[in-house]
Amino acid sequence: MNITLIYGSQRHGSTWHIAQKFVSALACGGEIREIYLPDALPVLCTACGVCLTQGARYCPHRQYVEPIVRALDQADLVILASEASALHVTGAMKNLLDHLVYRWMEHRPSPTMFTKTALALTTAPTGSTRAACKDMTDSLAHWGVGAIRTYGRTVHARTWEEVSPRIRREIDRGVSRLSAKIGGCGMAVVPSAAVQQRFYSVRLMHRLSALPRPDRAYWGENGWLGRVRPWDAVSRAPEDLK
Repeated sequence: MNITLIYGSQRHGSTWHIAQKFVSALACGGEIREIYLPDALPVLCTACGVCLTQGARYCPHRQYVEPIVRALDQADLVILASEASALHVTGAMKNLLDHLVYRWMEHRPSPTMFTKTALALTTAPTGSTRAACKDMTDSLAHWGVGAIRTYGRTVHARTWEEVSPRIRREIDRGVSRLSAKIGGCGMAVVPSAAVQQRFYSVRLMHRLSALPRPDRAYWGENGWLGRVRPWDAVSRAPEDLK
């Protein structure tokens, strides 16, 4: 399984250690790409909207965004890993999500995302991880990711070294259970009912010309306004993917 793992910070804290446990359980000899923010994307999205109105190639930060996009498209499993900061993802992770809004379903989603699995991973020293997880799953869902899993854990410690043996054992069990559900073979998935429903809703809006013309043209070029679906290869011939 090819894995692209994007960290919301460059710290090797609890989130990093748990992410490494998932990689060890799921890699199966595939290629692992690890991307650390903000080092890989050191400039802030200015919300200029150029990626939406003209195309991603006109983004002023293209040199940083394009390698990340390629890594996402080439992965079987995408892991977004961010510790909770003020209850939400880190600013660096939010910056990445802002840069990739043009890949939302309503705009120009990558066909590769519909058959991928993604994991949103977050930890917090205290308090809830729910909002941070939601920050990531919202974008993953809008990207059209076929299957989305989450893992959030309050570790009751400021550093990994301070995490108690009991919590570490619970983390190991949780990682093992979730890894078994995800699977390690890298097989493409048929997108969930929620993703397909969103696809058809957006498709209807494009057919009614209710969304911007550049996005509608993209949908038309992919054949999605007709009979083509981005997950056709999986849903029609799953045996070919084994």
